[in-house]
Amino acid sequence: MTGASNGNSSKADISATATDLTSMTNADANTLADYYDKWAQSYDADLPKMGYDAPKRAAEIMREQGVAFDAPILDAGCGTGLTGLELAKAGYTDITGIDLSLESLQTAEDKEVYRHLKKRDMNKTLAFGDNGFAAVQCIGTLTYVRETRQLFSEFCRVVKPGGIVCFTQRTDLYDDAFIKAIQATTRAKKWDLISHSDPMPYLPNHEDFGDRKHIFYDVFRVK
Repeated sequence: MTGASNGNSSKADISATATDLTSMTNADANTLADYYDKWAQSYDADLPKMGYDAPKRAAEIMREQGVAFDAPILDAGCGTGLTGLELAKAGYTDITGIDLSLESLQTAEDKEVYRHLKKRDMNKTLAFGDNGFAAVQCIGTLTYVRETRQLFSEFCRVVKPGGIVCFTQRTDLYDDAFIKAIQATTRAKKWDLISHSDPMPYLPNHEDFGDRKHIFYDVFRVK
């Protein structure tokens, strides 16, 4: 999944479903699942038109952090599999994806890059065992997470000590509550910050985002 908004590129180039995305920021889980089920058919065509390159950047981060190519990685909020596809292109072979949208998961399965795909609501416990992953990436999805502190704790639980947690968050949503969730996880000695990026392009071809709204890439090491 990814959170966006409508703009000139939407009107000219992307699907009608994509133009409604701005209304989804505060949607409940069922509404989100229905929306992304509907969008799944055109999602892979729409996102490149918006200039979305976060999946490729996230895969590069996994390589930069030295995550082994055969290590198990959790792609949290995998959507139609654009993130997993970039991981596979980078050389990763053991990828598990989770998402709310069954239609998106089906499209992800068609890419044949995931070992496992499961429906999960990331506002709840992730239903994986402890220390089962070498890394987790959560790209373009935290827009929709309300239980952020709980999710960060879950990431640290399912990733083994020394493993990597990488996520993106929109700059306009990187607010006090979000920062407090990060700080609480750090104070609980569950992870240490490796890097916090400068604001990076998110949807540069969208008039409503362009040069005004960006995303941060955060990387943590689990303790």
